[in-house]
Amino acid sequence: MAPQISPYGRWESPLSAQQLSTSSISLHEVVVDERNGAIYAIECRPAEDGRFTIVQHLNGQSRDVLPKNLSAHATVQELGGGTMAIRPDGKIIFAEDKTGGVYLLDPGNSNATCVQPGVEGIRYGDFCIHPTANDLVIAIKEDHRDATPETQATHVHNTLVVIDIESGKEITVASGDDFFSHPKFDASGKYVSWIQWSHPDMPWTGTVLYFAKWDGSALTNVTRIAGEAQKESIAQPKWGFDGMLYFTSDRTGYWQLYSFNVHDRSVRSFSFPGLEKSDFAIAEWKLGSSTYVPLDEKTIVAAVITNATSKIVIIDTSDSSVRDLELPYVDFAQAASGLYRVSSSSFAAVSATRTSPQELGLVSVTPQGVERTVLASTASFVLPADYVSTATHLTAPQKYGPLWDGNVHMFYFPPCNPGFEPEKDTLPPLLVHVHGGPNGTVTPALNLEIQYYTTRGFAVCAVNYTGSTGFGREYRERLSGYWGIVDTADAVSAVDSLVEKGLVDKARVGIYGGSAGGYLTLQALHMYPDVWAAGVSSYGISDVRALQADSYKFESQDVDRLLLSRTATEHRESELTERSPRNYAQKMKAPLLLLQGTIDMVVPVAQARMMAEAMQSEGRIAEVVEFEGEGHGWIGKKAVYEALQRKGDWWVRYLT
Repeated sequence: MAPQISPYGRWESPLSAQQLSTSSISLHEVVVDERNGAIYAIECRPAEDGRFTIVQHLNGQSRDVLPKNLSAHATVQELGGGTMAIRPDGKIIFAEDKTGGVYLLDPGNSNATCVQPGVEGIRYGDFCIHPTANDLVIAIKEDHRDATPETQATHVHNTLVVIDIESGKEITVASGDDFFSHPKFDASGKYVSWIQWSHPDMPWTGTVLYFAKWDGSALTNVTRIAGEAQKESIAQPKWGFDGMLYFTSDRTGYWQLYSFNVHDRSVRSFSFPGLEKSDFAIAEWKLGSSTYVPLDEKTIVAAVITNATSKIVIIDTSDSSVRDLELPYVDFAQAASGLYRVSSSSFAAVSATRTSPQELGLVSVTPQGVERTVLASTASFVLPADYVSTATHLTAPQKYGPLWDGNVHMFYFPPCNPGFEPEKDTLPPLLVHVHGGPNGTVTPALNLEIQYYTTRGFAVCAVNYTGSTGFGREYRERLSGYWGIVDTADAVSAVDSLVEKGLVDKARVGIYGGSAGGYLTLQALHMYPDVWAAGVSSYGISDVRALQADSYKFESQDVDRLLLSRTATEHRESELTERSPRNYAQKMKAPLLLLQGTIDMVVPVAQARMMAEAMQSEGRIAEVVEFEGEGHGWIGKKAVYEALQRKGDWWVRYLT
C-alpha cells in the first residue's frame, strides 16, 4: 500500500499513550544468586501504581517473588538506588518503599520478614552483607527526624551503619561527612571500603575513597586511598577476586580504572590505548551504580562511555588488554543501566540498544563467541523496525551565550513512519529535548517517548548541552557558574545547526525537559523568545532563590556552584533574580505547559504554580497539570498516560 500523504506531526502512530502507561515498565537494580544463576531484577510498574517489585529469572522462567503488599525502593538522597543486596544463602535484603523498613526476602517461598522496622524519618540503602556473618549488613542510614521542610538541606544526617538483623542492634561505623556511598565488605570480611564527601561537592566533583579493617564491632585503621574535594571524583569501588580494591577516578579528566593493594598500599593505574578519553563510570545521581564488574581473578567486564555512547569490553588485568564484545548496548551513561556478575563467564546487563528499549539481558562469553539472551524488556510490545527512528550524533559550534570556543553535542532523530509521507516541500517540526541534571546525559538508545513523537512526524533533537556527562570532566565543569545561560544558548545553537542543514522547519520548534531540563525550557522561552513555538516543562525550576530555600540535602549547595561560582558576593542576590525565569514572563511568547507532581521533594509544586501565575498575569498562555501523589518523575499509570497525552496534544496544537 502506498504511503498516505499527511502533514508532519499528524501521522498515525503505532504507539499510544495507553500502551506506554500500561504495557511498559522500568528496570532498576539487579542482584544474582551465584549458586544457581538466579537473576533478580527490580521492576517499576506504572500499571501497579508505580510499585517496585522483584522478579526472579531462572532457567528460562520469570516470576514475581515479592509479596504484592510490599514495594522495594530505597529513597536515600531522595533519588534512591542501592535498594537490595543478596546473601550467600540466596535471601535478599531490601528497603521497603512505603514504610522505610528493611526486609529479608526468601525468594523460594516469597516470605518477606521485617528485620529493621520502619521509623518515620529514617531511611536505609546501599546494602552490603558480610560474606560469612550473614546477619551483618553494612548500609547508609539517612536520618530526617531533625529536619523540617525549611531545614531539610542542613538537618538531614547521613552515616554508615552496621546492622545485626538477628538482634536488631545497629552501630554507627562512619560519620562526620555529609554523604556516604558504596560501602563494601571484601570477600574475607576483614576489610570495608566506602566513599564519602561533603558539601559543596557532588559525587562527580569531589569524593574520597577509604578502606578500614573490620574487627567485628568497629572500623579500625581507617586509610584514605584516593580522591579530593572539588578536584577528584572517585566512583564504584569494588573488591576483586584477586583481593584488590578496584575503583575509578577522574584525575586524568575521565573516569579511568585503578586498583589498590591492601597489603602494600600501592595504587595501580590501568592504561587502555584508545580509551584514555572515555569513562568507565558515570555521574552517580543514584546509589548502587555498576558500570563494570570483576568476573574472575584477572577479568573485568566494563561499559566504556565515549561521547555519551557506550560499548561493553572485556579487560584482562594481567596485561591490560581489552576486547570489544560487540554487543548492541549503548546507554550505560544512564543511571538505570548496569552490569552484574552471574558467573566467571557470564553477566547480566540492564541497557538499551539503538533499536530496542531497555532490557535485562544475560550475556555469556565463551571461546566460541558471545551469546545474548533477553530475559525481560521494558515494553511488552515491539515497535516494528521500519518505524524506528535511529539517532545520529551531531555537533554544532557554540554561537550564543558567553562561551564561543566549544561544540554542542546532540542526537538527532528524524521523523519515521512507513505509512506516511509529508506534504510536498515541507520540513518537519522540531522538538528539542533537554535532559535533567544539569550534569546528566542523553544517549542514542531507543527511547519510547522520542519514538512516540517521531512516528507522528516530528523530528527530535536530544541535546547534550555544556555540563552534560559522558564527555569527560572538562565538558561538565564548563557549566559551573553559567547554569541557565550556556546550556540555554547551546539548545539554540543546536536548533540553528539543524535549520542550516535543511532538516527542520525553523518556524515550528518546541522545547521540553524535566527538572533541570524544565528550568532550561523556561529560560529558553524568555531568553530566546523568537526561536520557540511552544514549550513543556516537567517539574522545572522557575525561581532559583525559592529552590535554594526549599532544596533537599543532596543538591542543596550545588546551586551555588552551578549559578554563582563566577558571581561576586555583592551581586549574588541580583544574579538569583536574573536567573529565575518567573521574573521574565512578560518576555515569553510561546505557550507553556507545566507538568508537576504534588509530592515532589526535589522541585516543589510551588515552582510550577509560581511560573503559571506569572505568565497568566502577563496574558500569556500557561497551563498547569498536577499529578496527585507523584514525585520527581512519573511512576503511576494515570500520570504516565496523562503526561504523554497532554504533551502530544500540546505539540499538535501549536506546532502543526
